[in-house]
Amino acid sequence: MIALPSLAADGSAGVAAIMDHANVMLSELVTAGLITVEERGRMTLGSRPRRQRDLLAPFADHRPFKGLAVEHCTTSVVADKAWDQYQVDKDAEALARKRALFFRAIIVPSLTQALRPSRGTKERQQFSAAMEASLRLLDYPARIDHLVGMIVLAKLAAE
Repeated sequence: MIALPSLAADGSAGVAAIMDHANVMLSELVTAGLITVEERGRMTLGSRPRRQRDLLAPFADHRPFKGLAVEHCTTSVVADKAWDQYQVDKDAEALARKRALFFRAIIVPSLTQALRPSRGTKERQQFSAAMEASLRLLDYPARIDHLVGMIVLAKLAAE
């Protein structure tokens, strides 16, 4: 079984607003001199969310691909616990903090890998803190539908 970030059937992503904000922030960090243009250019994420139809494309017409066959494929919405809590307490600051910490834990480590190897721990922490602080400023509380694509593959016997 493989589980990975997914897109809705229309190609939309629940985290698009946060990612858009992060891209703006990265440009601002270049302008401020905290990161270089070259570092910004190397910042990518190691995975690319896909729609269910994209996951199934190699297996068109239910044919095996590279000795594998699909047993099951689905896209599920993962509960947004931070939003559920916000619905109860209406604490926008706590919601923004949780969103920022999520981004710092899941996304920032990949971005930090693009920083020059000569950068020390302090500079890497400053970068991470700047990204987190920026995301805490998001002032439009909204539910985030985290989509997870799951595909179960079976290895076929060699013929």
